[in-house]
Amino acid sequence: MSASTTLGAVRPHRHPAGPPRGRPALLLRPAAEAPAPRAPLTLTRRGRLVLLGLPVLAGSAALVVLAVVFLVPSTATATSGPVPGAGTEVVTVFPGQSLWELALAAEPDRDPRDVVDEIVELNDLRTSRLVAGQQLEVPAV
Repeated sequence: MSASTTLGAVRPHRHPAGPPRGRPALLLRPAAEAPAPRAPLTLTRRGRLVLLGLPVLAGSAALVVLAVVFLVPSTATATSGPVPGAGTEVVTVFPGQSLWELALAAEPDRDPRDVVDEIVELNDLRTSRLVAGQQLEVPAV
């Protein structure tokens, strides 16, 4: 047998049920057929609302914020004078005087523990020990 007679005798085998399962079928479109024209894009009522309404809403909100920032007067004012309200006074510590005594003398109507805490905070004290002649700020009545 020669190679030419063997190759000539082989014919392609066609499957009656289509192409084999392992291989995808190739679908070819004839060259003369043009793609179908697409319909023009149309927006629904909801689509128009989203497309036009959201930017208008965001712009309106930005304008309101800008108007509030620039048109409403500021409530905070800077002054160089003394601040009205509860003030302090400077006292000199006498020998043997404690923070408790200073608190009772400064504000006798308040709880002395609260006044002692305020004196410690005002003077940034690290200890409760006082020295005679020391200057301390205490709450003024």
